[in-house]
Amino acid sequence: MLTLGTKSHYGLKALLHLAGRGPGEPIQLKEIAAGRHIPLKYLEQIFNQLAKANIVRSFRGKHGGYRLAADPATITVKDVILLLEGGVELAPPQGQDEGDAISALLQKAQNRLLETLGVSLAELLTQERTRHAVVNFEI
Repeated sequence: MLTLGTKSHYGLKALLHLAGRGPGEPIQLKEIAAGRHIPLKYLEQIFNQLAKANIVRSFRGKHGGYRLAADPATITVKDVILLLEGGVELAPPQGQDEGDAISALLQKAQNRLLETLGVSLAELLTQERTRHAVVNFEI
């Protein structure tokens, strides 16, 4: 089974939370953890990686917390997954079995997967809001 790790899943959920709040005041991790049902200690580890990669920026002090380091339209799901998972590899590294039909198929699948994951946080946030928009009709 090919599975995306919880680190990427939680990281993306937390980044969507930040993107949804806009560029205002920083948000504390405990608020994100509670709002997105993510273990706080795990989220701290994830945000350390995201901060080192300049995807988020941390702010200290009474009103400290985290904000996105860039516009959500410039941060892709692919960037986050490659960072948190250490890469995506369906096919053997280039140079090994390149003439093999299976390797060629897996390389094609990997390229399409990475292309699909090229969606930005802004686009993903729009999709999430659309999915959660519920029309309430009362009779």
